[in-house]
Amino acid sequence: MTIKRLLAYALLALAGGAAAWATVSVWQAQARQTGNRETLAPKGGEFVDAGDARIFMQRSGSRDAPAVVFLHGTGSWSETWRASMATATSLGYQAVALDMPPFGYSIPPESGEYDKQQQAARLRRALDNAGIRRAVFVAHSFGAAPLMEALLSTPDEGRVQALVLVDAALGLDQPQEQGDSLLQTMLRWRWVSQPLAAGLLTRPEYTETLLKSFVSEKEKATLAWQQVYQQPLALEGSYRHVAAWLPELLARRGHAASDFHDAYGRIAWPVTLLWGETDTITPLSQAENLQRLIPGAQIVRIPRAGHIPQIEEPELFQQALARILQDAKPGR
Repeated sequence: MTIKRLLAYALLALAGGAAAWATVSVWQAQARQTGNRETLAPKGGEFVDAGDARIFMQRSGSRDAPAVVFLHGTGSWSETWRASMATATSLGYQAVALDMPPFGYSIPPESGEYDKQQQAARLRRALDNAGIRRAVFVAHSFGAAPLMEALLSTPDEGRVQALVLVDAALGLDQPQEQGDSLLQTMLRWRWVSQPLAAGLLTRPEYTETLLKSFVSEKEKATLAWQQVYQQPLALEGSYRHVAAWLPELLARRGHAASDFHDAYGRIAWPVTLLWGETDTITPLSQAENLQRLIPGAQIVRIPRAGHIPQIEEPELFQQALARILQDAKPGR
């Protein structure tokens, strides 16, 4: 069952009069989500100004080395890239993993606005303030949306050394439409979105169910991985921030720069589409569509893996990533 179906069923439950569940879920979230982001953030990380937010960033390797920037997907955060960061540094790169708000330890914007144009602006500003002018970018799932908007909405500034899209959720196979869908409109009502975020998306007991909904190899959603995903769920107000972001999960393909097929046809950087062969969230057909849109794009399939190949088939994923980074290294 996908996260979108889970949300749809939960919306039906709310509509059916589950007011008590909603109230209790929010109260429980308020009681457990009391942690200070700056105090509890992993040691060695840093907070970088992103305009109306502060992005938490973890780095490894020499800051004089060429950079690899890792962007996570829905419900994830920078620590899930730890093995990939090690792969990058072993090849002489500087590895940089970001927490895109509202996830992880980043300080979310007070506005509660998370459309991909604003997320893209935050990403660009954070990279500039961190001194990262050029990089290999690796983006997973929903994290690809703000990245592609950041890269395609501005003139090519030489920021991209190479691009790796991992099971990217870009929605380019959908028609372009104006405005919100009905479900998206409903999720803009706090009395709907906050109980869903409190009772499902930021509830630690539900992490296993959510993680398994994304992967084909269910046994790979181990307790250790669940604990990594759960770590930021104790932070103050997490459910409120995730609730504000939630409508963007269901956003239609609109008319932003990264929504136009022609923009992908002008990409001149090396692009690799690193994809789980059995992904049912963003099926392989979406990678094939991207390959048709992007000149010279290559697909690398990870057998047996679903939507999170870096968890399901870690050795195959890291081997594939290492080959890509070796080929992309400046001076080759």
